[in-house]
Amino acid sequence: MNLFVIAVLVLIFIFLGSAVIGLLKGGKAGSDRMFKALRMRIILSVLLFAFLLLAGALGWIEPNGFNLLPTQ
Repeated sequence: MNLFVIAVLVLIFIFLGSAVIGLLKGGKAGSDRMFKALRMRIILSVLLFAFLLLAGALGWIEPNGFNLLPTQ
């Protein structure tokens, strides 16, 4: 589970880097590359979010009990 989430996050950052390269390249080819990379980044982000919600609902992952508010 942890490796899957890490792998998807790495893919998201790779597509973000590809979009930056497309932005710096400019022109029609750069614009197309940037658009495709950002589209894939958004798709992967939404799928990862949905997967984490599903995993939490099915009990595959559990909260770690970290609480920012002090309990009394």
